Amino acid sequence: MGTLMQEKYNTKQVADLLNIDKSTLLRWIRQGKIPDVKQRDGRNWRVWLREDIDNVRGYHDKIHQLSFNLSAENAAGALSEDID
Repeated sequence: MGTLMQEKYNTKQVADLLNIDKSTLLRWIRQGKIPDVKQRDGRNWRVWLREDIDNVRGYHDKIHQLSFNLSAENAAGALSEDID
C-alpha cells in the first residue's frame, strides 16, 4: 500500500493508495461499510484527510484478512481431501 505524503487527497488518490478501484471505495461508503468524509471542496467533491484514509485502511485490511483466512481454510480442506 502507498505511503501518505500529503495532507489532503481526492477519491481516486485514496483508491490508488489502497490498490482498489474508485468505484469500490464509493460503494463501501454507499453501503455504510466506511464513514463518508467530513470535508468537501468547492465542487462538493470529497476531500480525504489522513483520519478518513485510516478508516478505509482499517476496513480494507479487515476484508483482506478475512479473505486470506478463507483461502487458507479452503486450501487446507483441499489438501486433507487429497490425503484421504
